[in-house]
Amino acid sequence: MESPNREDIFFRYSKGANLIVKDSIIEEYNREFIELLGLPEDKLEGLSLGDIMDTRPLGKFVEDLHTNLKVDGSIIPVLVTCVPLGDGRSFLSMKISERLLAGFKSVFESTVDAILIVDEDGKILEANPAFSKVFGYERDEIIGHELTLIIPSEFHEDFKEMMDKFKREGEHPLAGRIFETKSQRADGSIISVEMSLTPWTFNGKNYTTSIIRDITQRKKMEEKLRASEEKYRRIVEKFIQNALALIAEIKK
Repeated sequence: MESPNREDIFFRYSKGANLIVKDSIIEEYNREFIELLGLPEDKLEGLSLGDIMDTRPLGKFVEDLHTNLKVDGSIIPVLVTCVPLGDGRSFLSMKISERLLAGFKSVFESTVDAILIVDEDGKILEANPAFSKVFGYERDEIIGHELTLIIPSEFHEDFKEMMDKFKREGEHPLAGRIFETKSQRADGSIISVEMSLTPWTFNGKNYTTSIIRDITQRKKMEEKLRASEEKYRRIVEKFIQNALALIAEIKK
C-alpha cells in the first residue's frame, strides 16, 4: 500500500475545511469542507470555486481573507488562506469567520425586531432578546419547542403542511417576501405581526431565519382611520341624499 506523503497528511488531517483547486476547479477536499458547505458529495464533482466565491484575490498567497461562500442561496462567512502549489494548483483552507459572525451576533442581540432560527422540523433553535419582549417568553422556555407555540391553533395544520414540504424539497412558500399574519403571545393574546423569512441549508438540513415585527398598534390605528373614513363617508352620502331630496322638492 502506498504511504501518504507529507502533502496528503497536511491536506487530510489539518484543521479547517481544506481543498485543492486547479484552474479554479475543485479537485480534492476533506470532510470538513463537505460539512461546511452542507452539500451532498455528488454535487461537488466538477464544482468550480468561482461558483461559490469570488476567486479574484486568490491568484497568489493570501492569508486570513474575509469573504463569503454562496451555497444554494445561503451565505456563509469564511476566513480563507490560499497557498499556490504550482502547475495551476492551489491549496485553500477555510473556517467560519469569527469577525463576521461577531457582527451578525451584535445585530441579532440589539435589533428591536424578534429573530428566530427554526429547523426543518419546525423546532426553535435560537431566539434573540427582542423575541422575549414581543412574545413574553424567556429564551429557555422556547428553545427546542415547536414554532406552533406562537402560532394560533387554526393555523397549525397549514404550518405542518408547509414544514413537511420544506423538509422534503428545501423550498418554503413564504420565502423572499414580507407578509402579515397573526401570532400568539405567552399570555394567549393574539397580535398582528409582519414577517420575512429566509431559508438556508447546513450539513444537508434545512433551516429558516425569521424576522418578526409586532404591528398590532399600527393595525389598530389603521382600523380607527378606516372607521373614521367610513363614518364621514356616510355623513357626506347622507348630506348629498338630503340635498338632492330638497332640490327635488323645490322643483315640484
